[in-house]
Amino acid sequence: MITGVVFVVVGAWFMFSLGVSLGISDQGKVDRFGVARIQECHRSPARFWMIHVCQAEVRWDRKALDRPLVTTSVIGSASDLSGEVNVVSYQSAGRYGALQYSIVPVDRPRPLFSFGWWFFFTVVSLIPSYVVGWFAGKGIDRLLPEPEEKPKDWRGVSRRATSGMNGRRKRGRR
Repeated sequence: MITGVVFVVVGAWFMFSLGVSLGISDQGKVDRFGVARIQECHRSPARFWMIHVCQAEVRWDRKALDRPLVTTSVIGSASDLSGEVNVVSYQSAGRYGALQYSIVPVDRPRPLFSFGWWFFFTVVSLIPSYVVGWFAGKGIDRLLPEPEEKPKDWRGVSRRATSGMNGRRKRGRR
């Protein structure tokens, strides 16, 4: 059962990472456009190594409220980026209603299906993940040695004359 839960967690992690790499997300509205000068890129283990996370200096097309015209930002991309890249910033509601901004390349591929369908596929994929984990757990259980049985500790246990007497004394018949 524990392996089933582990497989569900890994399956959910994989499906969420796949959704992000395919560009399926609840986008929000376009905030502003800019040009990013990529400094470094690496694959993100938090996204199952499917997403490239790039540090970049971004020059925006216009100044937004309380945000500068040039910023150092993190850009998520399905492919490795280098040089200068056109980017777009999306504004959406994050946790507890706070504004959240995500920066992605302008020319990223369009998602194959909507956020709702992707979420449905993710939830449905958790059932086979649990079943596969359950069978994997049964296979692992067969490979493990049987636990050694501990000898019984009879100290403090009253002994009966015969089984089934339930505390009655054995008396001679008259």
